[in-house]
Amino acid sequence: MQSKLLIVLRIILNRWGVYMKKLIVACGSGVATSTTIAEKIKSRLESKNVNCQVEAVDYKSIMSELPGADIYVYIAKPDDEVLSEAERLNIAVFPGVPFLTGMGADDVFDKICEAIAK
Repeated sequence: MQSKLLIVLRIILNRWGVYMKKLIVACGSGVATSTTIAEKIKSRLESKNVNCQVEAVDYKSIMSELPGADIYVYIAKPDDEVLSEAERLNIAVFPGVPFLTGMGADDVFDKICEAIAK
């Protein structure tokens, strides 16, 4: 029940322009790779004047982080439980590796921007 209430509250606040969406990037330790990707995404968002909170998190805490997020960027493919929870919470999920390799980063970034605009 609390998750549904949180989702409805986010939608209302977003429509009023009060709510800033939150994007989380998760890797195994939440230190190096996720921080690098989070900074790349944050920099791109700022260059396009897109407001979104971006945070690197530890994958071990992903289940407790998901309810507060709108967008989840993963490094290693998450397990089915995590993907099911993200779907249940209506969280957009995207791969983060393209931001490391540069291959496909523009396409993923465009999709992230679309998710933020929703």
